Amino acid sequence: MKALVIANKSPFPIIDGGCFAMNVFLKNLQAITEIKQIDYFILSTHKHPFSKEEIPTDLKEKTEFYSVEIDTKLYAKGALKHLIQRKSYNLSRFFDSTVAQKIEALIQENQYEIIIFESLFPLVYLESIRKTSKAKCILRAHNIEFEIWDDLQLNEGNPLKKWYLNELVKALKKEEIAYYKQLDLILSLSNDDIQKIQKTCSTPTRFIPVSIEKTTCKKDYSSYSFCFIGSYNWEPNREAINWFLRDLNPTIQKSIPVKVEIAGKDGEIFFKNYATTSVLFNGFVQNPSEFLKSNGIFIAPIKSGSGVKIKVLEAMSNGLPCVLTPKAAEGLNLPSTYPICETEDAFVSLCVDLAKDSVKRENLGKLGFEFIQSNFGFEGIVEKLKDSLV
Repeated sequence: MKALVIANKSPFPIIDGGCFAMNVFLKNLQAITEIKQIDYFILSTHKHPFSKEEIPTDLKEKTEFYSVEIDTKLYAKGALKHLIQRKSYNLSRFFDSTVAQKIEALIQENQYEIIIFESLFPLVYLESIRKTSKAKCILRAHNIEFEIWDDLQLNEGNPLKKWYLNELVKALKKEEIAYYKQLDLILSLSNDDIQKIQKTCSTPTRFIPVSIEKTTCKKDYSSYSFCFIGSYNWEPNREAINWFLRDLNPTIQKSIPVKVEIAGKDGEIFFKNYATTSVLFNGFVQNPSEFLKSNGIFIAPIKSGSGVKIKVLEAMSNGLPCVLTPKAAEGLNLPSTYPICETEDAFVSLCVDLAKDSVKRENLGKLGFEFIQSNFGFEGIVEKLKDSLV
């Protein structure tokens, strides 16, 4: 069996949750013995440029990488044009005629049985692919894209920006659902998303979680510092940390002085006004596990988004107790004993309780660790994926 994967960005280096999910998915595919060849086509962008030198050795197994550089930058003229035409600028930015020609050439050279689209954005090539290939076309849905922007517009205070975001959501939702209906199969990282997708189309869906490699649980729970790691070119992450540092952290600090460590590229630029002796910015970290385990409590004040939050999976897999909003916990199917903070007061209260009590930190950390080990193991996910594809 031959497979073609089309990705909207380079999966390496791992600079955000999407890259992480793409990396492990490729490893899942490589572990399926029936798949003899994987061609991996990357849309190389200014945010996620592709470099062959960055390809990890373990991802080169039976996989050939291709890429074309495309311009996905936002331009006022393009945004206005799509607004007038009521079309999604989010999606059309990813279409490039050179990419379409390259993909067509690959299809003509190979008899692919399956073509997998990593996220919604590469689906802009679905129509042209259908004309040249009889392969089974599969979407790996990282999230429901229009829901992310819908959340952002609901939380937006500026009336003009709120109106624009609402128009953006309308166009994106229409096109996203239309794509769902044209596919042969949808693989979702979130069971919650599957239920929503099934209400919009009759396309078969499967729940295939992100696999998490086995790690050791955090052993020392004496630290009670807060931490967050994320990519700040992603607006829901900026919104989350702004909310925490502006509205929540001052109240927490009055109850217990505690250090807050923020990791991720450009964090110090976006949140420079919050920098104090207790709020520290680490920039991009090469070893997320090491950063997480050096801290005590993972905060996830996510207010907008869709799908599973990879950063939460990483934190739990390292044994950190996590303070979660409903959005942060979405799609995880956590045990009922794991607390979810429905309100601002609940979020602050749990942060303070965990900071003051090492036993609570350890109990919650181990609860999350055991949940990840039981539900996101590599071998089990590979078997589920094999059953869906082969």
